[in-house]
Amino acid sequence: MKKLLTAAGLAGAMVAAGMTATAQQADGKKYEKGSTVTLQGCVVAAEKKDTFILTNVSEWPASTTDMGKFGKRMYWIEKTDKMKGHLGHTIQVIGKITDVEKSEMELKAGESGNGFNVEIEGPGRDVVAPAGNAGVKAENRPNKDDIPITLLKLKIDDIKMVSSQCSSTLQ
Repeated sequence: MKKLLTAAGLAGAMVAAGMTATAQQADGKKYEKGSTVTLQGCVVAAEKKDTFILTNVSEWPASTTDMGKFGKRMYWIEKTDKMKGHLGHTIQVIGKITDVEKSEMELKAGESGNGFNVEIEGPGRDVVAPAGNAGVKAENRPNKDDIPITLLKLKIDDIKMVSSQCSSTLQ
């Protein structure tokens, strides 16, 4: 299942798939600065005010891997004011990648003993979300090192509601 994190703008699409050297090279060109991508997913609130997560994410162009040049591919959407009104909705976002940079996720104990959270470092404001919403399983972590990610900054060109509710079957 794919996940996308977004916060005052973060979005991270994660796709589970096999990878060959040829596929990795072809996918890399789809996710460079200046490329246009379409993301579809369910908008849910993150831990900090005015931060959001897209879950059950589909990504176009389709990918054979969730990896970028520095680690798992995640999207950072700078202005999420348009997303606030779509809480609990399935939306489709079309945007252009404005920058590609190295970043990381950190796994931390949740507040009040509520499982684990993931903190994703982004420009100016980090996003904190339950590990499951970020597609990270604490039990699969062999150590507590930060998880390297490729952060793709995304400028939204268009956003539209696909459904007034979220469905776990939307992929």
